[in-house]
Amino acid sequence: MMKEYPIVVRILAVIGLFLVGSLLLSIVGPIFAGLIKLFFKIAIPLALAYLLVNWLTKQRGRTY
Repeated sequence: MMKEYPIVVRILAVIGLFLVGSLLLSIVGPIFAGLIKLFFKIAIPLALAYLLVNWLTKQRGRTY
């Protein structure tokens, strides 16, 4: 069974947990934001360019 800790120790543990979680979010958050920014800045224009070139160069059953 778990040991009963005094209320002060439990409150300090919760505060410590929040501090560690805040630190982790401040490190991981910008990484995810950078990846999303990179996706919108590079991947979507490349996909649109590919689709446009593919659409313009389709044969559509024409013979020349």
